[in-house]
Amino acid sequence: MRVLVVGGGSAGWITAAYLNASLNTPTQQNALIGLIESEKIGRIGVGEATIPTIKRTLARIGMREVDFMKATDATFKQAIRFDDWVEPGHHYYHPFDRLTALNFDYRGLKWLASNRSVKYAKTVTPQTDFCDEGLGPKHTGYPDYQGTLAYAYHLDAEKFGDALRDFSKARGVQHMIDDVVEVEQHENGDIAAVKTESGKRIEADLFVDCTGFFRLLIGKTLGVEYQSYADWLLCDRACAMQIPYSVKPVDNVQPYTKSTALEAGWVWDIGLRNRRGTGYVYSSQFLSEDEAEARLRDFQGPHTKDLKARHIKFATGRIKTPWTKNVVAIGLSAGFLEPLESTGLFFAEEGVDYLAELFPRLGDMEKAREIYNRRMNERYEEALDFINLHYVLSKRRDTPFWREATSDHRTTPRIKEYLSRWEQKPPSRLDFVDQVQLFSSLNYEFILYGMDWTPKKLATPPPQVGAPDLSKIDQTRATMRKELVQHNKLLKELVG
Repeated sequence: MRVLVVGGGSAGWITAAYLNASLNTPTQQNALIGLIESEKIGRIGVGEATIPTIKRTLARIGMREVDFMKATDATFKQAIRFDDWVEPGHHYYHPFDRLTALNFDYRGLKWLASNRSVKYAKTVTPQTDFCDEGLGPKHTGYPDYQGTLAYAYHLDAEKFGDALRDFSKARGVQHMIDDVVEVEQHENGDIAAVKTESGKRIEADLFVDCTGFFRLLIGKTLGVEYQSYADWLLCDRACAMQIPYSVKPVDNVQPYTKSTALEAGWVWDIGLRNRRGTGYVYSSQFLSEDEAEARLRDFQGPHTKDLKARHIKFATGRIKTPWTKNVVAIGLSAGFLEPLESTGLFFAEEGVDYLAELFPRLGDMEKAREIYNRRMNERYEEALDFINLHYVLSKRRDTPFWREATSDHRTTPRIKEYLSRWEQKPPSRLDFVDQVQLFSSLNYEFILYGMDWTPKKLATPPPQVGAPDLSKIDQTRATMRKELVQHNKLLKELVG
């Protein structure tokens, strides 16, 4: 079967590399995979934070961890730290690691029954302490993609695409640099071929649309409807900036993503090996581009005065049927959610993982399309709910943006249902029945309790209740700390 990926960047090359590794072997080629991309179209290139699924993806592709990290200026990421989201001066973590519990995890219940004098995350993992101390998640003796603690990466998205390109080309993926100027369709609406500026006509059996927000195949050609999430997520703009360490040195790169809530949205802060990436995600209803850029520069300090800022417009939502006819939309072509929980690259990973599993080896795509569309739509809806929760639980009412973002009509129906249910019983695994769901009850607990949400009946603990028992966490923390070193030292030992 012939597969043509239209569009490069991170999504396009993740798709090509993953399909090639999943479908083909050195001795048997089940799919002829090609990728065409334009030199004229710029990349978005700000998806610099990942979640732990990226390790599974890289392992499947077959790229060595040290090679990947060197090529992309990658650093380790162990959590997301949320500053000022509940109210100014407050912070909490959403960590990746959590000590396992037998059967049902009752530690959320135990924390609710305590005096809550200790932040919830500290009662279930030592990882937040290690983030505060600037430690890495592993030592150099671990195999690729394994560590003392669960982790992901911060990376240069453009360099990531380039690294996957070189890796894939060396393993047989055909690479074409050209501009698609016409799309040819069969009578039944399937894509037959794309025609290029140089005069080529490229046929395929299956096309993957990785053209980003342009959505050349899935949108422009097939006309598939886009379902907006603007009712639930107000932010629709970003102002991004890169800050070299030569301009603003740091002693140790933070091993976590930092998200700080501002007047009309929030600022991300991500440390790579050679620079920081930062940006203000905001709502154009409440802030202009000039105001957003000025606020970002003011927030980051006078050293950003001469640095270039990029402005990005986006519309949160998803394509209703990402696999339509013989076209599969992956990455930004399929949908976009603001990067609050670093799900940008995840959706490209998940999309190609599902496609590889459902790949129509026997030619018929109908059943595969049905399953793919249902599952991918579930993933987008799930992420929408989880991101929406961060706004809903905020206690901020200090600006028009926060008063609107926290209003009842901006809460998704499922989050309303969850919160009503959790007033009567705390979150548990039985609230979620999807085997491949990204955010489980344990993730919800980190956000709920991190943002000081409790059932109204338990709003104030009885005065005689004691502090949570931290003996097991303290013991585990002491043991793990002996293995771990400062993040910068680990990076130097691993990648130089």
